[in-house]
Amino acid sequence: MKLLEKKALQSLSFFCIFIVILLFFIGDKGLLQLRELKQKEVSLHSEIEVLKQEKREWINRVDLLKKDQTYFETLAREKLGMIRSDEILIEIVHDEKTE
Repeated sequence: MKLLEKKALQSLSFFCIFIVILLFFIGDKGLLQLRELKQKEVSLHSEIEVLKQEKREWINRVDLLKKDQTYFETLAREKLGMIRSDEILIEIVHDEKTE
């Protein structure tokens, strides 16, 4: 009977150790999930840096629009097709049918 109890205790111990190791790797807060979260963190940090750079660029554009009249006029001409009061707008229409 002693040998049977010892074998059962060993089997139970090995089973418990196996479960603990298994949970360490694939459990709710296991090693694999930790690795995945670290990769996601790195990805988010790089995305944050890109967004910060975009924010700086937009702030610079707004500052230019506020302070630089030439830049403002250039954008108005390019984006909105605006002209000064002493200018005449000449549009060239490209007709594909005649070619």
